[in-house]
Amino acid sequence: MAIFVSYSSSDGGAAASALVGALRSRGLDVLWDGDLTVIHPLSIPAWMETAVRDNTVLVVVSDDYLKALQSNDFMERRGVRYEAGLVRHKIYHHGGADGCAVVPVVPPDFDANTLPSVLQQLVIHRFDPGTLHGVEELVRSLGTLEAGNGGEVMQVEQGVDRSRVMLAALEAHPPSSVLAYRLARDLVEQGEGDLELARSFDSVVGVAKAHGDVQLVSRLSQVCLKTLTSTLPLKGEGALMAKVLVSGKAWHLLREHRFSQAASVAEEGTQIAKKYRDLSTAARGQRAHARVFLHMAMEALPYDREFYLRNCEHLLILATTSFRSICGPTSEEVGVCASLHAEKQLLRYEMTGERDLLVAAGESAAVAEGLLTPGTEPYHWLTVLQARLCFAARKYNEGKELVSNVITTAEYPEVVARSLQVRADLLLATREKPEAVRDLLDAEDQFRTLGCDYAAASCWWAIAKVDSTKLVSFRLSADDVQRLEDLAPDPRDRRLAVMAHELRTAKRLGRRCVPDWACLVDRVQHA
Repeated sequence: MAIFVSYSSSDGGAAASALVGALRSRGLDVLWDGDLTVIHPLSIPAWMETAVRDNTVLVVVSDDYLKALQSNDFMERRGVRYEAGLVRHKIYHHGGADGCAVVPVVPPDFDANTLPSVLQQLVIHRFDPGTLHGVEELVRSLGTLEAGNGGEVMQVEQGVDRSRVMLAALEAHPPSSVLAYRLARDLVEQGEGDLELARSFDSVVGVAKAHGDVQLVSRLSQVCLKTLTSTLPLKGEGALMAKVLVSGKAWHLLREHRFSQAASVAEEGTQIAKKYRDLSTAARGQRAHARVFLHMAMEALPYDREFYLRNCEHLLILATTSFRSICGPTSEEVGVCASLHAEKQLLRYEMTGERDLLVAAGESAAVAEGLLTPGTEPYHWLTVLQARLCFAARKYNEGKELVSNVITTAEYPEVVARSLQVRADLLLATREKPEAVRDLLDAEDQFRTLGCDYAAASCWWAIAKVDSTKLVSFRLSADDVQRLEDLAPDPRDRRLAVMAHELRTAKRLGRRCVPDWACLVDRVQHA
């Protein structure tokens, strides 16, 4: 293994030159920027990346180098800033101080306590460029380091190769397959600091979403964001963070019912994508942001709904216009936008009761159906929406047929769970309560398995309103239901309050007491 000397030419050039000469005179293979006039690499950034990644790095500490290491805003010397970012990434991939292939070299009188924390954890060597004092100890240390790190380097290379093999296998199977799901979980479990995983984020998150695993998407997003923020982005990789924010973090925050955070993350991802001219990701970010606003409108008080719907409509127009110019007017992306537009029109109909809005929603859904590919996840979501339109139009049997087909044929657990929930609404409309309760119980179980706790609690509450004895030992009256809905807008809080009363009732020795719902809701909300 060769040795690469990293330094700032503005104030560390003399020390680096003396260090390189001393090491070469002792038979060591040394690379440094002074060789560029001889080797003439095609790309200096690529040469830096390879040199830092594949060799032991000696960091010649100087004031300018420390500025570059501690902040990405150090603009005076862009080369050393980029090189220092690569060094940070190399340190990040190594645990502990011993055996790390990054060695800080400081002047004899340098106060080591003033080093940034990223270097303080490493083994530090002192070197005097005038007398060459300290070079012998450094050479011995480098020899020990090279001997001890042979196995580690091989292990890292094998780890990268293993990740690539696993990613190739994952991409060779349908996202909904069990094998792809198992590979995705394994990749995320071992993926801390793995740039290969971050670069293949789209493939892995597609598998996680196909299986509706909210926790897996959350963990994948966390791992990839941590990896990407640990180093400066290479050319062409700046937009990766935008993809993780839009397709990963915003997605799982929406399902966790954390709307404000989801909206903020979607907006941040959109801005990053625009910065790097990734127009497709920017359009997806606008659409994701619009979807969050639509959900906020569904949950909002009447006087706030119009604000959220106007924002949703504005962002959806921007996203649709972008996709039309990028992918063409008949693309799947435009179809997904049309489906979201139909869902927005359905909500407006539910707010106002204006029949024209329901007709317009049906027309938008028909446009989306013509653009989406049957059998895909967006197509199944559209079918669920069409069943909801049937419910609004009181075409209950037609709606039940639509969602029953989805339940039978769809390979996407979240879609199936939502289909069961919608079918339960249709069954209740035709007074088929036992069948509706059975669908709601199945939907609750599936949502809870997927990590969609809010959706699961919504199903639980729907069952409690129909027949609470299926869940607890007492029956909720109409007054109880109304009181709980007034006190707790979140069905998760209502469920916890009911379960708390159930627990208190089981321990009570005397007669049953009248529940104090205000007290119980207050306790669960402040637990």
